Amino acid sequence: MKYNKWLAPLSFALCLVLLATGALACSSAPKTKAAVKVVMVPYFGTWMNNYAIMNGLITSDKVDVTIDLTTSNDAQLLAGAYPIGAMSITGFATATEKSDIAFQAMGIYLADTGLDSGLGVDVVYTKADSKLTSPRDLVGKKVGVPGLQTAAAGTFLGLLKSVYGISETQMTLVDSPAPQLITLLGKGDLDAALLLADPSVQTYYNPSFKVLWNVDQAFEHAYGTYNPATFLVVQADYLKNNRDVVKAVYDLLKESGQYGREHMVELSQKYVAEKGGSAELYQKAYKDHYSVTFAPVEGKLQASVMAIFGFVKERGIISKLPDPATVFVKW
Repeated sequence: MKYNKWLAPLSFALCLVLLATGALACSSAPKTKAAVKVVMVPYFGTWMNNYAIMNGLITSDKVDVTIDLTTSNDAQLLAGAYPIGAMSITGFATATEKSDIAFQAMGIYLADTGLDSGLGVDVVYTKADSKLTSPRDLVGKKVGVPGLQTAAAGTFLGLLKSVYGISETQMTLVDSPAPQLITLLGKGDLDAALLLADPSVQTYYNPSFKVLWNVDQAFEHAYGTYNPATFLVVQADYLKNNRDVVKAVYDLLKESGQYGREHMVELSQKYVAEKGGSAELYQKAYKDHYSVTFAPVEGKLQASVMAIFGFVKERGIISKLPDPATVFVKW
């Protein structure tokens, strides 16, 4: 067979074309995005802050985020069902000692202060005609709490002991969901009830009830900051192995929160269409009672968080305080 002097250069050129075409195909191929599930509590504030993500209005080129809303958020996180989510500060403190999964807090999520004022949500109510006038009157009474392991109950019981010297054993505590506590209080089956979140805001403006003690305002008076009720947490090992992914989720959540605040009026009306209630009241709740902050856990906020950890320790739930250097994320 005769050797063609043009064959080698043509073959080389063909190889270059194929390589270039392959490289172009590879470069144009879509990159696989990390899929991350996040769990949050199902109140208006978190629904509003996550609406843009849940409805595909805001996306990321790095992560695909799915958000589930449930009141069992702490339990779901502790079970390892989600790598990222909202966890009560009391639940987080307990997890640092009793969970097989290590968590770190990326910042404050739900805070018991509104955008415009700090009326709070952790409030002890009585019936409007009750003869109780002070937290001191709770001794020997039947008091409802929305979960003994909630941050609301932990702060209430901690402040009650530190400010008034009253321990939880000096009351009969009834543990029930907040909506049921309102019913029990209205029927006279409870002398007082601690409420939180949207149910508390609804009760705050209900003339059938009155405020006996605003726990959030008492906390701010004692510690100089709003009550930081909920953390945005991440599994420590997941953060260690996927730091860029976690940061992308964090940034997307913040962007979605900004969208929610900018569209609060519209979204409150959508929420009422789905869940019922009053759009005006939901807006007032977020402006005056609670909000999502993403504030870093540092300075005075860290000191107030450590005080809440101290309440958990005082109740015998944990034996030592968590080390701030290991449980708070620094970006």
